[in-house]
Amino acid sequence: MQFDDNFLAEVGLSNLPADQKSAFLAHAQEELEVRVGTKMSEGLSQEQISEFEGIMNNDQQVIRKVVADLGIDFRQDPIYQKLLAKYNLSEGTWEVISEYLSIKWIQKNRPDYRDIVTSVANDLKAEIKQDAPAILAA
Repeated sequence: MQFDDNFLAEVGLSNLPADQKSAFLAHAQEELEVRVGTKMSEGLSQEQISEFEGIMNNDQQVIRKVVADLGIDFRQDPIYQKLLAKYNLSEGTWEVISEYLSIKWIQKNRPDYRDIVTSVANDLKAEIKQDAPAILAA
């Protein structure tokens, strides 16, 4: 989902004052991330949640454990190779490895991730559309 002028138009906020647009877009993106994270955590064990948090926080101990658990040479994985290309790197940093592992973790533990994002995004858009007159009036 892109948070831009097209998004504002889609939810009925294209007339939002220019000085408020970027703040509103940042808030909407943050709200989506929080809601997706909350929805994704439903049904996961505390161990799974802790592991994902460790990956996202670049916890090297967790990263090493997850890499060992994968039992593969992640450096050969096309996803990892795309991340290296994205950041114009020949060798990964902890942040790149963390990003790679977050993708792999989601694929394994929340294969319904795209459905969750789509559903939560649609709900958020509907809420904003409904509240657009009040937002513009404020």
